[in-house]
Amino acid sequence: MTAYRVMIVDDEAIFRTGLTHLHDWAKDGIEIVAQAANGAEALELMELVQPHVVITDIMMPIMDGIDLVKNVRKKYPDIKMIILSSYSEFELVREVFKYGVDDYLLKPKVTVEELVTLIHSSCETSQLKREYAAPLLKEPSIIISQWFEQEELALSDRHDLLSQLPKQQFSLLVTSIAMLQSLTNTSQYELEQYILQQCYEHFSKVTHMAVFTKHDVSVVLNYDIDEEPMLKPQLVAFIKAVNEKYDTLKFVHSNSMDSLDELQAKYMRLKQLMTKAIYFNNRSLILENEIKLEHTDVSFDHDGFVNAIKWFTFNQAREQLTSYFSDLSEVQGLDEYSLKRFIQLIIYTIMSALEHLHLPFTEQSTEKLKWFKRIDQAIVVNELQNIIGEFIDMVEQQVNERNDQGEMNTLNQIIDFIHEHYQQDISLAELAETFHMNYSYLSWYFKQRTNENLTAYINKVRIEKAKELLKYTDDTISQISSKIGFSEHNYFSKVFKKFVGMTPVEYRHQQQR
Repeated sequence: MTAYRVMIVDDEAIFRTGLTHLHDWAKDGIEIVAQAANGAEALELMELVQPHVVITDIMMPIMDGIDLVKNVRKKYPDIKMIILSSYSEFELVREVFKYGVDDYLLKPKVTVEELVTLIHSSCETSQLKREYAAPLLKEPSIIISQWFEQEELALSDRHDLLSQLPKQQFSLLVTSIAMLQSLTNTSQYELEQYILQQCYEHFSKVTHMAVFTKHDVSVVLNYDIDEEPMLKPQLVAFIKAVNEKYDTLKFVHSNSMDSLDELQAKYMRLKQLMTKAIYFNNRSLILENEIKLEHTDVSFDHDGFVNAIKWFTFNQAREQLTSYFSDLSEVQGLDEYSLKRFIQLIIYTIMSALEHLHLPFTEQSTEKLKWFKRIDQAIVVNELQNIIGEFIDMVEQQVNERNDQGEMNTLNQIIDFIHEHYQQDISLAELAETFHMNYSYLSWYFKQRTNENLTAYINKVRIEKAKELLKYTDDTISQISSKIGFSEHNYFSKVFKKFVGMTPVEYRHQQQR
């Protein structure tokens, strides 16, 4: 007869099934009586299957492992609880031990022998209850991950690590998995298991240790000086194998270090360097010295770019961006976050410059979000350059489809003229003469293409400038009225209130609160 009834709770069906069929449990007096995908399912089955042991993951939907432990302790205090965790979930492991867990296992390293021993020892009647006891987790990889996350390294832990990493030289290999997690459905367990397997296969001749933190994977390499020449081919083979499954991952490899104590500072430096890995278009292995950490300003003629868009000289806009990307890549001037925000700003700029044309991409927020998502998911600078290139191509096509090129140029010339001469007394007759149009046709032309009255548009431009002067200068209302093209300040106040909903004086007082 089977002695111990076991329930497995994990949201990964492959893991549950794999564990169930991993071993002939009956010969060791164990029966897998139930599987559940989350804590809520487990609680529904609990009374029916009456397990002696529950082996549960921590991170699950609907009800996680922490809440499951809390509920089981209240309703079924005699059931033994064993936690499954990934390396990066160590802080949660420490948390769940407060509620009465009997033991824990690292998912990527679970073995049949370890699990059988743990189930038997947990169920022995002579076993002392371990509720509320602090977990004694001494897994070397977890010690290093805590250290990397800014916890101090205890002397006893340092001694233990040196016994595991006894050789003269150290180096560190780091990759960010944040993008991988956002682009795929890869689970932490699957990733850890795969990385551990590749480390075992490709670093078998080098002392090594895989370290998992929340958004990064690191490999600590430990070797004697005479072993260093064989390190590079092993690194290349390891990264090639990892990229076969996770092709977005790029790795930065550090210079050699003479002491274990340098690892934490080196890890923090490599994390910063990873923000510049986007400049290495066709590389998965990048050396520490190849990345320029410092910020370098690269000038971009924003006004010139805006004018190129407004005058529909799209080739000029493309050339300006191509030159900027070339200069930026040469000096690695921006980190990944800043570069992506710059590209998004360019899209905003183009949309704002052409908003008056009411093109589809200027009116649909979903269009903007689609482009922004592509930018956020880009992993190399060439990809970003291609995205903004495609966006400009799309803009040019829509402009050409919408209107005749000559008419569009005329409209933008009128708008530019208004923005440059708003402080003058612009009459519609003079404006029509400037652009060689009939007075009535000019008004109709502007209204048809912008859906705005021409006189109202001129006043809107003036009022926006007036708001700036009221907010940032001490000019009197009369002075401001004169500066923005109104000959009579009472009329200015009337127009201002029509557009803003309050008088200039009220607006100034509101801004000064």
